[in-house]
Amino acid sequence: MSTPSRAPDAPAAGPAAAERGVLAFWREVERCRSAPLGGRAHAGAVAGLEAWLEHGGARAALVGPSGRGKSVLLGAWALELARAGRHEIAFVPVSRRFGTALESTALNLLYARVALFLRSRWCTGERPHGVEEMRRVLATMLEEGRPPGSRPLVVILDGFDEGVSWTLDAAQRFLRDLGPGVHAVLSARSIEALGGLRDGTEVVALPPIAVDEVAEAIGRRLGHLPASVKDEVARVSGGEPLLVEALVEALAHDPVAVAPALASVSAGAPGVLDLCAGGAIRPVLLPWLAGALAPIEGEELFEISTVNGGAWNELSGPLVAAGEPGLALRHPAWAEAIEGRLAPHERAAIDRRFVDHGKRAFASGTVSEYVCRNWRAHLERVGASLADRIELASRAWLDVWRTRPDGSSGFIADVDATAACAASLLVDAAAGGDVLAALAARVRCLLVTSSVRRILGFEETRRVLAAQAAQEEEEGAEGGEGSAGPHIEMPRVGEDILDDGRPIADAAERAGALVRLAHELPDAERAVVLGWALEAAREEHAGGGALAAVAWALDGQARVKAAREAAARLARERTRESRLARVSLAALLPEDEARDLGREAFAEVPADARSNELPRLSEAAARWSPAAVRGLWAWSQALPPSERHMVLARLASGLPAEEQEAGASEALRLALSLRAGDALPPDACWSICALAPHAPAGASSALVQACAAAASFRRPVVTAVAARLCDLGRVEDALALVETLPQPSDRIEARSALLAHLPAAVREAAWAQLSGDLRASDGARLLFERNAAAWTRALGADAVLDLSREIGAPWSDLVAIAVASPDDAPAITRDLVERALDRPSDEDEALFALVPLAAWMSEPHARRLCERLLRYLDWKGRPDLLDDWTKDDFGHLAPLFARIAGPRGVAEVAREIVDVARWLP
Repeated sequence: MSTPSRAPDAPAAGPAAAERGVLAFWREVERCRSAPLGGRAHAGAVAGLEAWLEHGGARAALVGPSGRGKSVLLGAWALELARAGRHEIAFVPVSRRFGTALESTALNLLYARVALFLRSRWCTGERPHGVEEMRRVLATMLEEGRPPGSRPLVVILDGFDEGVSWTLDAAQRFLRDLGPGVHAVLSARSIEALGGLRDGTEVVALPPIAVDEVAEAIGRRLGHLPASVKDEVARVSGGEPLLVEALVEALAHDPVAVAPALASVSAGAPGVLDLCAGGAIRPVLLPWLAGALAPIEGEELFEISTVNGGAWNELSGPLVAAGEPGLALRHPAWAEAIEGRLAPHERAAIDRRFVDHGKRAFASGTVSEYVCRNWRAHLERVGASLADRIELASRAWLDVWRTRPDGSSGFIADVDATAACAASLLVDAAAGGDVLAALAARVRCLLVTSSVRRILGFEETRRVLAAQAAQEEEEGAEGGEGSAGPHIEMPRVGEDILDDGRPIADAAERAGALVRLAHELPDAERAVVLGWALEAAREEHAGGGALAAVAWALDGQARVKAAREAAARLARERTRESRLARVSLAALLPEDEARDLGREAFAEVPADARSNELPRLSEAAARWSPAAVRGLWAWSQALPPSERHMVLARLASGLPAEEQEAGASEALRLALSLRAGDALPPDACWSICALAPHAPAGASSALVQACAAAASFRRPVVTAVAARLCDLGRVEDALALVETLPQPSDRIEARSALLAHLPAAVREAAWAQLSGDLRASDGARLLFERNAAAWTRALGADAVLDLSREIGAPWSDLVAIAVASPDDAPAITRDLVERALDRPSDEDEALFALVPLAAWMSEPHARRLCERLLRYLDWKGRPDLLDDWTKDDFGHLAPLFARIAGPRGVAEVAREIVDVARWLP
């Protein structure tokens, strides 16, 4: 732990401002240690903490009301532990007076300290960004603990229950499970404040000062006062150190006025407040100062309160501290006493004035440091609407933060809080509000935080490398001398990152998401969204694949034009994927262009990849116009038979109907001609599988002969041929052919695929045999996954669902059953979604499988599922800041958006994707 006398060398705002607040806290500790109060009470509490630490406890809590001296005690104890050298210390004061009460500030301070002693995946100078991510990282670090053989770490969080705009539950998440060598000490006003941490926490109560110690304290400062006055001080203060100090200071300032008034003053903080406030102006200003959430400049406070600025000179004494950061009440006990005197409507009016002040400052572009860091907390205190809070996720608010050294973490904290508000409205329809606005806000926040994190990944890597180079250079110049030790300073990463950030190459992701969203929209809105998708796909770094995806979604000449652009861009890439995409795109082009484009792609395939690529390219070409397919069929005559059969076998399905049987016969003869001895080569076997569904009845014998020559590829060939025999009415021959397979597992798999081709008269008996075999088979779940939809269409949902329960089929298979049986889909969907939403949140990735059922979901179920999936995207684990979810994920959620908010909701999601991309790099 660093000594509190060393000031950080850092910029004048952001992390450095928080560190200066911590420095001021240590100075206050030193001041109080020089004139200690409550020696016996403090000594007893320290002894309790020492005993707990000696016995290796995980957590301890120092409990006592505001003003009892918990902060001073913990600060002094931490200094003693550090000086003893047996423990490492990470101390964070959570305080409005010192500007560290906001959750983002406190967590950044805590991370900066524990990162010195615990393992983190971030390099020196890096840090997590966003409150939720910081909580998760701290929880992981603290749970992992200290390395074996190292000194234990004592984490001290003073003012645990006095944070602004964060809940105790949030803090409990990272303090619940502490690893080896890590101890945590908290201070709180009551045992109840510990919440879920109560179990397993050693509670050390801090009692008030004894009466004789009160008299001793007065005597040290004001020895001339009569005993009766000392007794009144003891009565009024109740032995609370803060109140004793305030009364002593008031007596020292004006004993003639204060001493007689003591007898008529009630005991406790309200009575002391009456004595110490004094005057006619200062008490009027105190409620406004109590409403401030951090130090605030006097002029700004007077503007908010409309109190005369002349009160500035009268703000002094034991109640108000005036320092470099501005005005602040010297202790939270005064805020409690002041607010206790206000009626609810008076407290609400003060909070509302702070909110209105923030609005005016934001609208005028003159946002102060106080408003920048605290407007969000004031909005939360008044329960502001989402419409008011959404400004915190705007470009203008980003511009406010980007000039500050900690702009990244501060901005993300505000956006995360806005996202939480939107999420609650999205889930709870009873809470009121516009679901359309809630969905749009939730999506915007997710887009913003993702984009900022990705910028940080680029920028922080650059900064860390620069810092490492500078450190190496410095160490070389100093001859390798060791470090002088850590000092109090937060990491400064994020500085100006939003100005320096590179563009993110996510145009393809945006285009893909917009195309999927467009499918859920009526024609007019669909055309607009597809226009945005085309704009994104045409960006230089989007790649030809994105443009191709958009082309498929367009109509008319716009489709043809986009297809030509995509093909030209793909031609420059010359990869397996680009060749397949070009052949697919040819289906959108005129016949001559399609044929030329296809021939170029086929000719481009390397010799060692032709057996893999030619079948795939031919399958894509089969979707061209019949005339274009016929042209490619003729072009294939130039290919050797060992390649041509692979092309013809797939092209046969694309020929005109009257030519398909003849084409399939020609391709089949070519494939069978490659027989060497008693076996067909693998490529020929796969060609027969592709040809079987289109083979003419007269080719049945040739197909059956091919099965005998298929060798190790016999099962897929037998399956394809047997299915064709069933379609031709030769069911007994098909079943007999399946029985020729030597392996029982192959026979089961073939019958699984054959079931949907069987006539109704024999289907039920075949299902009884097959389901019995599947129950005893190790591969039942795999076969179920492949065939669930086809079985459902052939047999109905009930029979297939019965088998699914017995073999434990996954959600994705049940989704396939529901989609294949629309009449049963609502009941299947309700059961699936109810079970899914009861599962732990760390399994939320599996919930994506339910999205195709959105149309059959109830609105409450759809809302909850949507928020769970959006939260998963927000919390998705990333090996580093650059490995993020993609914006294309929003496209996959399009059916869910449509169920929740209709076409307008889908259009708003699309608009947010486009707008955020325009104002955030």
